[in-house]
Amino acid sequence: MSTKKHKVFVLAVDGEPLTPTTPARARKLLKAGQAKPVWSKFGTFGIQVMVETRRENPETALGVDVGTKFEGYAVVCGKENSLSIKLDLPDKKKIVKKLDKRRTLRRNRRRRKCRRRPARSDNRKRDGFIAPSQLVIVNSRLKILRELFRIYPITLVGLEDIKFNHARHRWGQNFSTAEIGKQKIREFFTRHLVDLYEYQGWETKLVREQYGYKKTGNKSEDKFTSHSSDALALACDVGVGQYIEPGPFRVVDDTYRPVRRRLHDTQPVKGGIREKYSRGTVFGHRKGLLVGTPKGKSGRLCGEYKGGYRYHDLETGQRRSTNRLGWVSTQFIIRKEGCVDSPPG
Repeated sequence: MSTKKHKVFVLAVDGEPLTPTTPARARKLLKAGQAKPVWSKFGTFGIQVMVETRRENPETALGVDVGTKFEGYAVVCGKENSLSIKLDLPDKKKIVKKLDKRRTLRRNRRRRKCRRRPARSDNRKRDGFIAPSQLVIVNSRLKILRELFRIYPITLVGLEDIKFNHARHRWGQNFSTAEIGKQKIREFFTRHLVDLYEYQGWETKLVREQYGYKKTGNKSEDKFTSHSSDALALACDVGVGQYIEPGPFRVVDDTYRPVRRRLHDTQPVKGGIREKYSRGTVFGHRKGLLVGTPKGKSGRLCGEYKGGYRYHDLETGQRRSTNRLGWVSTQFIIRKEGCVDSPPG
């Protein structure tokens, strides 16, 4: 990708997003001491200016292609695709399994004299209630949106709207996952005062074909054409209304969920004592953080082990331990990154 592209995001003195700039311009500002380096949770590089500057931003559009397991996001600033993302959502089946196990342990505790909370009967009647298994997925979407709005001056949004008649069809479990929580997403856009345009699934296909973006049949592939092509087409349609060359591409893996809420081990040790199992933090660090070891290994923080740290290795997927940490980061897990240069057709 040419260095003339405006691929470095810019933040104002007060942290508000400004128009992205070129790498050459960013280097000059850093060398002159007028800006400092910053990074997004997607691992992209940006700068924050240290002096007041103009705030006239070009029209910036966001395209969102909603899915059940994978989703696509694309940001178009002016006539450039600043960033495209394929998001791997949390596995709902694993979350439901954890919730079932937690519920069983909680109910069994009520028959014993131990630390527990009383039963609740009104926790399904609150306004705006979303089941915990669905709320995890909705919050995963909101995490991505919050970071995009933090680094780009988005004013237009093209959102694919999922609709399903549950009274007529009972087999739409996957559609339920994509449909539930839509109101929370809409409320997020309302708070940020953006113009929201919603598209039906068949309309998204027509828009993508109109602008000449390809789409692969395998939605799980770590490619721009799996989901991000739809998102970029929506962003183009609500923005400049023309084909835009795809830009930087990231695959964000948000499938991992650490064990946080289990008071004690399932099986008691000798003497009938149930040892503590999970607290949600490890020596002050929240579980799930991206950590690195002095030996160059990295993974997700998941627990304690013999006075040290235990983490899920990103390369092997196995749990490993270390006595100390080399670094701690709040970034997302990026499984693939690069640029996409594909002609229309």
